[in-house]
Amino acid sequence: MISKVKLRNFKCYADHEFSFSNLTVFCGNNSVGKSTAIQSMLLAIQGDFSETDIPINGEFVSIGTYSDIHKRNADEDSVYFEIGNENGSYTWGHDLDDLDDPHYVEKDYSKRKAAMDEQPLPLMKVKGDGCDSIKKCLKNNFQYLSAERLGPKSYYPYSHKRRALNWLGTQGEYCAQVLSDIGSLGDLIENDPRRHENARVLSVSNNIHEWMGDISPGVFVSSTSIKQADIATTLFEFNSEGYRPFNVGFGLSYALPIIMALLMTKPGGLVIIENPEAHLHPKGQSYLGRLIALAAQSGVQVIVETHSDHVINGIRLMPRLGLVDCSKITIYQVFSSTEGSEVQDIFVDDKGQLSEWPEEFFDQHLIDMDIMMKGKDK
Repeated sequence: MISKVKLRNFKCYADHEFSFSNLTVFCGNNSVGKSTAIQSMLLAIQGDFSETDIPINGEFVSIGTYSDIHKRNADEDSVYFEIGNENGSYTWGHDLDDLDDPHYVEKDYSKRKAAMDEQPLPLMKVKGDGCDSIKKCLKNNFQYLSAERLGPKSYYPYSHKRRALNWLGTQGEYCAQVLSDIGSLGDLIENDPRRHENARVLSVSNNIHEWMGDISPGVFVSSTSIKQADIATTLFEFNSEGYRPFNVGFGLSYALPIIMALLMTKPGGLVIIENPEAHLHPKGQSYLGRLIALAAQSGVQVIVETHSDHVINGIRLMPRLGLVDCSKITIYQVFSSTEGSEVQDIFVDDKGQLSEWPEEFFDQHLIDMDIMMKGKDK
């Protein structure tokens, strides 16, 4: 499990260390730095935790150039990020004073940055005694679903060169292909917290259908792969009548890869989800929050970026119901300041209560109701 991420002059952070739990949630206003810590992790993963250097543009994240990754108006012409766990860590980055490349001997920092922007260098390993345990864990047991997921399509791509057998793709594009091979989904372990209360058996496929039923009651999902054409299709069934994805709305297509990722990933693996609430009714958002917390309880590390109080409340319900250990949950409220991004740590107790309720932390409903009652704007 990744236990820490430390950022120095990395985008909007001057110097900050995040501690990660089984479930770590990032929230806050738009463009305050919620995605930045996640991006650093994706950089390491897309570079396979290289012992030399990692690209800043790749499969999971493309940041751009040195100027894009380096904190604006920072006092130092350097950038670093560190990722690690109890077994060790690696730090990658650049210090313009330490660059040995003959192309970058220019002493004028602005000219060096301009040269690096013209031909972006990878971030070089600076120090560390190893991330082998993280690398090994995530090789075939990792899912990342970006905010820009695929909506309803007549057909989806079929790939013979995916990252792993159950890899869903960053947009959930291989969701139909993976679901069409039901036998490869496997079973949950006995007493797995993720098992839906209505699931007849431990099979992942049966639990996918039951959790999807909390999003849209009575739905059954079926997929077919056409290998010769390199495509896969999905049908959403209600009362044995099949409907194309376009005819059931965006919510089901957006929720399916999230539910699959949370149920397929084995304990010790990692799931990163951006905006799980997209296109979902409040009840669906809340139930996704429940499953997210239960996945963390099962031993899967889950990292979520969300703007939804319904997702947060669904997570908070699980300790209150005695189904999730509250110590496994960490919430970070990120906000901007004149110095860059700052972070408020929030913890959940066994009653589902929050340790802090900072300003602008999902309080817009209360603000709007206050204006409604008083008939006067804030």
